[in-house]
Amino acid sequence: MSNQERLHIGHLIKTIFEDSGMTVAEFARRIHTARPNVYSIFERYDIGVEQLVAISFALNHNFFDDIQLFCGLKSELLPACLNLSLHFEDLKSGKIKQIATLLNELSE
Repeated sequence: MSNQERLHIGHLIKTIFEDSGMTVAEFARRIHTARPNVYSIFERYDIGVEQLVAISFALNHNFFDDIQLFCGLKSELLPACLNLSLHFEDLKSGKIKQIATLLNELSE
């Protein structure tokens, strides 16, 4: 699959980040990474599930919905799992790892 046919998740994250009004330093702190890594994230086509859950939580945006729409996924299990990440304010940090684990299991 060429890059033109792929969702550029980094650009999407950057767009949502810029709309958030958050600083790079604050965003980096919220996703538990170094500031230079944030710029690297903005350039990625691919990202790990656990990191994307943390980014979704930090930006209060469900990137999994964006991926589902882009890919046209039809799985009955995936939407139910993704609904878990819709209410970011209700998530505790321990739940992020559980959601990431569940999403990884579904993708296998």
